[in-house]
Order: sequence, then structure tokens, then C-alpha cells
Amino acid sequence: MVASGVQTPLANSLDAGFIMVQLMKSACRSLLLRLGYEIHSVTTPEVPQDVDFLAASTVKESQYYARWVAPCPLFSPWLGHPDFQALYDGVEPYTIISPDRCYMLISLARYASRLAGDFAECGVLRGGTALLLARILENTEQKRLYLFDSFKGLPKTHKEKDPWFSEGQYCAGSIEAIAELLSDFQRAIDIRCGWIPQTFRGLEDNRFAFVHLDVDLYQSTWDCCNYFYPRMISGGVLLFDEYAFAAARGEKDAVDEFFADKPESPITLPTGQGFVLKVPANGNHKAR
Repeated sequence: MVASGVQTPLANSLDAGFIMVQLMKSACRSLLLRLGYEIHSVTTPEVPQDVDFLAASTVKESQYYARWVAPCPLFSPWLGHPDFQALYDGVEPYTIISPDRCYMLISLARYASRLAGDFAECGVLRGGTALLLARILENTEQKRLYLFDSFKGLPKTHKEKDPWFSEGQYCAGSIEAIAELLSDFQRAIDIRCGWIPQTFRGLEDNRFAFVHLDVDLYQSTWDCCNYFYPRMISGGVLLFDEYAFAAARGEKDAVDEFFADKPESPITLPTGQGFVLKVPANGNHKAR
């Protein structure tokens, strides 16, 4: 033990080293300031600990989950371009879908609006994306927008396929609130309350040009694909909102498994969405 106030050779050496480091830092700072540079402390940013960041480290094929960064500034109309904003104004309070994903929905829906067939959305929540679709269809004739939701949140989940979700999650809207939000488009709107796939009954003869699937879970996604795919017209769009999100891996698995023996291949988007375009029927693939 060293008595208080007594300096040892090791202590003297440490003190001298510390002083030398401080002098070097001071000299470097002075030099950089003279050259026009400023020095600030840098801290390591904390990684957000939401479910998608957590799930990405454990999900199947985790090595392919990464944050996409553009190589340079790119044209991004969802940042407020007038063409985008004309449709998006007033939507944000009614959706948890980010503007870039809303832009992809708008773009694909605009394309599909020129095709024959109706529109549908499964998973309405507070109605924001339904409002976007209704605005897109406002000037089209003889098209209907079918909106499907339990209005009780998610159904019972599969603990292995959907471990990041829980029964009743996303219970946020009501038929009355959605009807009020879309009151200017009553002629073209059909809101259906119920569980997938039972809620689809009665529409077996309908054909669809665009279907937006925001149902999160494996079984609900599979049931939607199973119902709508045979009723999609050639060139029609199936858009999956959480296809590339790690927490919703069950959705991706359902889509990939469903289309494994189909001529279409799901396309992943940097926004986290995925979509399928129904290929035209030909000699090898009969019309479905």
C-alpha cells in the first residue's frame, strides 16, 4: 500500500504521460483552428430499439436485412413535391405508413386505375391509405374500392410465424370513423367488417386491378393471396405493405410460399414494401 501524498515512479510516469497527451491534443487543436477547422466531440448514435431493428438480428436470412442508403441525393417526391402533396394533404394523421411508402402506393394505384377491375384494401386502420386510393379513383367510372377490416385489431397470431405481433394489436378505427373520413367518396366505397377470409364472401365474381395488403400476419397474408390472386386481371397489382420488414417476416414467408409455383415473382422495394404484377395468361399459364 502507498501512503497518501507519496508519489511512486509509476505514478510520476503516468502523470507525465497524461500531461504529454494533453499538450499534444492542445497543439493539434490550435493547428486545426488556424487551418479553419473546428473540433467537436463525436458520440456513437444509439441504434433504435424498435421491433424491426430487434427482429432483423434474429429473423431468417438476417444477413440480408440492412438500412438502404442512396449513393447520392435522389429525386424524392414524397418530401413535398406538388404532385404528391395534392393527394397526400390531410392523410398523415390517419396513417402510420411513411410518406415514401404512400408514394409507392399512389404510383402503383395510378397505374392500376387505367386497368379494368376494382380496388381493394385489407387492413384499413384509421383510413389514411384508403383516402389516398379513394382520391385516385375519384374521376374513374364504374370502379369500387372495397375496404376490409375486423375493426378489432389483429386476429390470433401464430407464435412461431408472427412472434412480434399480438392479438388485438392495431385496433384503432371504426366503421363510422372510416365512413366519415371517406364521406366525399360514398358512391365508390364499400366498407366490410369481418375476419379474413370470411369477409370476402359475396365477391367471388369480382375482378381486381389493385389490392393493397396491410395485414402483417402469415395466415392473413396467405388467405388474401389465395382469394385475390385468381381474381386479379392481367397486369393487376398486389401490393404488400410490410413485405421486407423483419418483424413481419411471416408476411414475406406467406407471399414467397404462395408464389413459389406461380409465374410471378415478388419484387422487393427499398421502402420495405413488395409487390406482384399479374402476368398475362399465355399458352403455359391459363387465365385464373
